[in-house]
Amino acid sequence: MPGDRATPLVGYVLRKFPVLSETFVLQEILALEARGIQVHVFSLARSSDPRFHEDLARLKASVSYVPDVSDVPALLKRNRYAYRRFRRRYVRTLARVAATGNTSLLWRFLQSGYVALEARRRGVTHLHAHFATRATTVALLASRISRIPYSFTAHAYDIYRDGTSVKALAEKIERARFVVAVSDFNKAYLERVVPGAAGKVVRVYNGIDLERFAPANGRPPSPFTILAVARLVEKKGLPVLVDACARLRDRGVSFRCWIVGKGGLRPQLKEAIDRLELQEHVHLLGAHTQLEVLERYRAADLYVLPCVVDSDGNRDGLPVSMVEALACGLPVVTTPVTGIPEAVRHEDNGLLVPERDPEALADAIESLVRNPRLRERLRTNARASVESRFDLRRTSEALERLFEGEH
Repeated sequence: MPGDRATPLVGYVLRKFPVLSETFVLQEILALEARGIQVHVFSLARSSDPRFHEDLARLKASVSYVPDVSDVPALLKRNRYAYRRFRRRYVRTLARVAATGNTSLLWRFLQSGYVALEARRRGVTHLHAHFATRATTVALLASRISRIPYSFTAHAYDIYRDGTSVKALAEKIERARFVVAVSDFNKAYLERVVPGAAGKVVRVYNGIDLERFAPANGRPPSPFTILAVARLVEKKGLPVLVDACARLRDRGVSFRCWIVGKGGLRPQLKEAIDRLELQEHVHLLGAHTQLEVLERYRAADLYVLPCVVDSDGNRDGLPVSMVEALACGLPVVTTPVTGIPEAVRHEDNGLLVPERDPEALADAIESLVRNPRLRERLRTNARASVESRFDLRRTSEALERLFEGEH
């Protein structure tokens, strides 16, 4: 970073921090800090996760927890101070919010008053939110009040799910200094939402630490191990994986399948495993820390995540765990949903199958179990396929330039 340039202080506005399943946010902040960027986190809620990633101890950023419904007097007090400091802009922003008739937006306004006041007090020069939902709403309103510019990273459910207000999304894009898309697929979509603002949408992949996520020495022990790392939600397609495992078992394929993660689909997955009598083959392992996940990658032969567009339009952008698996030298079997083909190339570093097709998924997995030569070719290509585009050092450098105004 050039020495004659003022170091920005970036205020990250997050729905909740830290979150075990959102490793990419923590890693992004740590990478920015390593580049000399100062960060302060504004968390709209306290984390309910009982476990945190080991790297949290390395975080230099301080965290402000915005008062919630259990402490409304504190939130109102900070808003009185915000009113005194930003009187005209505070009133104009409140009037805009009141005109919508949206009571939940009024709550976001009160949160934004807190963020605006604290951001100005701490010398924050830029606000950045992850996910184009409540965190970005608060960042936008806080920017209106404080005149601190803001940006946001759009992911997947926050822009694709049925019921998402395209009008509200368009306003967030138009008001932002820049918008980060985590895939070219998402970038193209956001540019269609606001064609006139296309130049401000920038694709920056979620980067990973390539020194940490590296292939293991030697081959994993038997049996052949299939690994999925994901939240247990519909869009990950995990019921399709369980169905495919039943087909593999019936075909006489020797394997085990580890599913790492937590989520609302766990009871349904357990019921399917029991009904199909797959207890000896498919194992629900629960949530893992990043280092625990790394050990699973190194003990697996194949990464499988048959993503789908779910019943309410939600879908994956480009799963970070998929990129981590490739970096660890694992071939990937998945579906061509949204940005996934940007990382997984059919018959190069993995196999792509139609979504919601357990038979095709079983065929693809079996082909890799029974064809070591194909599996080795895909494995050899896996690491190289992500080294340049998904290197956390490069993606954090791109964000640094954006935060410093090089856009």
